[in-house]
Amino acid sequence: MSKLKEALEGGKFPIVVEIKPPKGINPEAMLAPVKSLNGRVTAFSIPDNEHAKMRLSPVAAAQLVKAAGAEPMIHLTCRDRNRLALESELLGAAALGVENVLIISGDFVNQGDHPDAKPVYDADSVQLLQIAKGMMTGFDSAGQELNGKPQYYLGAVAIPEADPLGPQLLRVKKKTTAGVDFFITAPVYDLSKLQEFRQKLGAEVKMLATVKVPKAAEVDQALEGKLRKVYSLPVAVAQELKADDPAEVERKGAALAAKLLKEIKAKNLADGVYLKARGKGELMAAILDQAGI
Repeated sequence: MSKLKEALEGGKFPIVVEIKPPKGINPEAMLAPVKSLNGRVTAFSIPDNEHAKMRLSPVAAAQLVKAAGAEPMIHLTCRDRNRLALESELLGAAALGVENVLIISGDFVNQGDHPDAKPVYDADSVQLLQIAKGMMTGFDSAGQELNGKPQYYLGAVAIPEADPLGPQLLRVKKKTTAGVDFFITAPVYDLSKLQEFRQKLGAEVKMLATVKVPKAAEVDQALEGKLRKVYSLPVAVAQELKADDPAEVERKGAALAAKLLKEIKAKNLADGVYLKARGKGELMAAILDQAGI
C-alpha cells in the first residue's frame, strides 16, 4: 500500500510536495528537496510536462525518487498521448512500483514551449480514470487481459473556487463515479470557499488542498486582471504580496502559504495539503517550519 493511501485512509494529515523534473537529464535540482524533506513529508509529486512545457518523463523521475528512498506521485496528462500510450505509461509506472497517479487533462499546448505540437486528448480525465480502474481488474481498455493486475491510488483535480461552482461539482461527481480515490484542489486562497466545497463533497471524499507560493509575475498578472489559470488569486491577496523585489514576493508568499496550511489543518478543511513552492526544498522547509509541521 502506498504511504499516501495509508495516511489518507488512516485519518492522518499527509503533506505532499511538488518537485520539478529537469528540462534535460540532470536530476540534481529535482532530487535536492527529496533528500532534504524525505521523512518529513509523505510523497513527492512529479508533474507531466506542466503548462505544456517539455521536461523529463514523470515515470523516469519517479524511479529516481524511489531510488532516493522516497515515495513518488506521478501526474499523467491526457493532452500528449493516445490511450495506447497512456495505458503503456500506467503499466510502466506499476511495474516500477509507482502507485500514486494524478490524472489530469493538461494545459493547452499554445501555452507552453512547443506551441506547434499537436494535442491528443484521446481520453479525458474521467475516461482515463475509468481505464486505470479497468486495468486494476486485469484488462486494458480494449477488453484484452493483462499479464498481472496493476495497483494504483488514483487522484484527480478539483477547483473549489470555480465560479459558477455547479459545473465543477458535476465534474467532481463524474470523477467520483469513475473511481477516483482522492482529489487535489487547484491552489486555494479563500478558505471560506474551500470550506463550502468540502461540505458539498462530504467527509468521505478524500481531498488534499493545494497551497501555492505564487510567482512575482503571477501577482502582477492578478493585479492587472490577466492571470490565466484554473484558479484565482484575489486582488486583495495580490496587493499584500506585491513588492518590487521578487525575493520579497516569495518571502511574503511563503508566509501566506504557512498561514493557510496551518489554518487548513487546524480547521479540518481538508485531509491533507499539497504544497507548490516551485520545487525549492529550502522554501518548502521554511513553510513547514512556520506552519509547525
